[in-house]
Amino acid sequence: MSLTKIDYNPLDDITSIFLDNTSLNNIDNLLSTTSEYKQHLENAIKHNEGTSTYDNDTSESSEMAIFQEVLENFNETKKRAEGTLSTITTLTEGLSHLDNAKHNLSQTLTFFQNFKILIDSYFECKHLLQKAAYLEMVSPYKIMCSLTDNTFNAFKSVDGINKLLTSIWHLKSNIINNVRKLYMQVLDNKLQPSETIEKQLRDGACELLDSESKTKTEMIDWVLGKLLYEIKEIFQIDDEAGSLENLSRRYMFFKKLLNNFNSKYAIYFLSSWEMPLQLANRFFQLTRNDLKALLHKEFKGAEPSIDLFMQSLQVTLDFEKYIDVRFSNKCKEEKLSKLFEPYLSLWVSHQDKMMENKLLSYMSEAKLPGNPSDSLVVPSSADLFRTYRTVLSETLELIGEGKNETILISLAEFFADWLIDYLNKVLKPLHISDDPNTKEQHEVIKYTVLLVNTCDYCSTTIDQLEEKLSVFSSNSRGVAEPFIKAKDLYDEQLSKSTSLLLKRAVRMDLSFATKEFDNTDWAHTHVEDYSRYMVTLKKLLTFTEPSAGSISEEKVYKSALQEILALLNRDVYKWNFFDNFVDSLTSTYVECVVRLLQPIPPFANINKSRTLSVQQVISIGEQLLLDIELLKSTLNMLNESVISTNPSGSPSFKRSQKHIEKNLEQPLAFFKLLVAPVDSAEDYTVIYTRLTLNNKNPLVWAFLFSLKGVPWDISMWKKHWNSFHQRAESSENGENDLFVFRWDSKHITRFGTNLRRVHDPVWIKFVNSELGIAIKTNKAVR
Repeated sequence: MSLTKIDYNPLDDITSIFLDNTSLNNIDNLLSTTSEYKQHLENAIKHNEGTSTYDNDTSESSEMAIFQEVLENFNETKKRAEGTLSTITTLTEGLSHLDNAKHNLSQTLTFFQNFKILIDSYFECKHLLQKAAYLEMVSPYKIMCSLTDNTFNAFKSVDGINKLLTSIWHLKSNIINNVRKLYMQVLDNKLQPSETIEKQLRDGACELLDSESKTKTEMIDWVLGKLLYEIKEIFQIDDEAGSLENLSRRYMFFKKLLNNFNSKYAIYFLSSWEMPLQLANRFFQLTRNDLKALLHKEFKGAEPSIDLFMQSLQVTLDFEKYIDVRFSNKCKEEKLSKLFEPYLSLWVSHQDKMMENKLLSYMSEAKLPGNPSDSLVVPSSADLFRTYRTVLSETLELIGEGKNETILISLAEFFADWLIDYLNKVLKPLHISDDPNTKEQHEVIKYTVLLVNTCDYCSTTIDQLEEKLSVFSSNSRGVAEPFIKAKDLYDEQLSKSTSLLLKRAVRMDLSFATKEFDNTDWAHTHVEDYSRYMVTLKKLLTFTEPSAGSISEEKVYKSALQEILALLNRDVYKWNFFDNFVDSLTSTYVECVVRLLQPIPPFANINKSRTLSVQQVISIGEQLLLDIELLKSTLNMLNESVISTNPSGSPSFKRSQKHIEKNLEQPLAFFKLLVAPVDSAEDYTVIYTRLTLNNKNPLVWAFLFSLKGVPWDISMWKKHWNSFHQRAESSENGENDLFVFRWDSKHITRFGTNLRRVHDPVWIKFVNSELGIAIKTNKAVR
């Protein structure tokens, strides 16, 4: 491999030199040859470095000569360029002066051309003015005005031009004055109407004035003032003609003026000027100032005339409607009727007199509807709200589209106050006191349901009235607040009436079954069939219908429940009342059973036997379990009777059915607990826990244990208590309410009171320490 190659590898040459072992014998010759060649290379390198240094010096000298040559050429070119520039400047200097002169000459020619046009237009307008030829004047007049404003106003400092501009200003003033005089003759009917004059004024004079907004505005103001001058003079607020009593005459006068203008003078004005509309706007402005002063003068006194107020407001509203229709609602001036808004409270307060008369008539009218087929609602209540709707619609008409919060709140207060008066003076006297000796059962039901229906109707309509007012108010809370007290009073009366129906009318029916329950010989019960009291209850509650063609409806006995449900207007009240009836019936039934089984004081007396034994209570419980099945079927039958006109699958029916089942769950558990034996404390505790849903209330446990007829044996009580207490302590979940006694807690409360008053020391310790009921040393409560 050649030594001059870039990729030379000495290993290849070494390998070829020392190919075998004999080659080592020539190692000395090899080293000597290598040393000589190394020396030869070093000499060659030194020679080459010297040669390279000389060549570099020669190269630098050559480059410096070239640079000097370039620099000389550049300087020479620069001098030539400067000379050329000087030559060009000398040549073009005359051309620049010539161009400026051309530009100035062009401007001067344009100026003098415009000046000539301005002078020609001026003299042409002056000549046409003498002939009152406004139609022909339109073009030169507009040119004259345009050149004056856009071109020559900047040259006012030149005396000649300033003199011409002054002449033009005088000419324009003369033109406007002549046009005004011509219009004055037209408006004063001193010119014979002709098509020529119409065109000269409408298409000529109006076009002239239309070119300058200020001149046009001044002319329109002058024409409007001229047209309305007579109204100003006639209807001055200090004269009788300008009073509120004659406000309608002012409006009628303007209508005639407007009609007269449209028929005689509108043709002399451009339609784009909308002179009739501007005339109406100017009349509104003029009348607003006068009307504001008149209203303040008339209605800030001690005894303002509400009739005058209403008359003035009504004619103003009618006039505004006329203007809106006439100009397709283009009149944007503020309504004159808004000036009456600060005084609208006078109108609302004036309605008090009307309501006083209404209320007196309501008090003397019959309270029952004349037609038996009508809803059982006091007839005057409907008339009351019809009156309210009339007052509301009139008020909304008065205030228009604007939202006047003051008048709306005043109106809400007015409605609420009279609703309360209506309740106190018309409805409340219909409420029959809760006197159990009242014999007229039918009258009690009829008038009480009348109250329920009417209070419900009023309460519902109050909500509608409040909603209606809120739509027109931005302060719905302020409008709603006055109605709160009224609605609360009506709801309170509705609740009282419903309670009266349950406690007075319905309970009187149930009293027959209750008496039979109390008269039953429970000590000798034999479970064979339903108890007599339950059969009687079913007969009392069953809805009856008259036989076809045999007995009139009046002779058919109806239960209080059936009669009430038939008279209630709304289904929601029928269902709610039926639910309340179910609650009342269940509560009464449980109360009867508790009253039968409850222990008689004094308590904890081992020598005093219980009225009913444990076995007798078990027999009673078995009979009660049979009876409650009939009660459940009776209530379900009643549930179907309530919806006689509705499908049985309705949501209300299903909800009521669930309510019945839910209500009977605890009485059923209570009766099952009465049947449970007490021989084994553990077994009784298991049954008790399951039936009461693990009720942990010690007072409930003790009361239920006493109702089972258990004797006052302290050991037996402690044994059962320990079993119950251990199970209650080991269970995390459970109830702590009054169980089935939640409807009427007086018996369990009385039991707890009497239990605290025991005298036996052992019982005192048991009640106080284990049951956790504090002992008091008072006499027993019966």
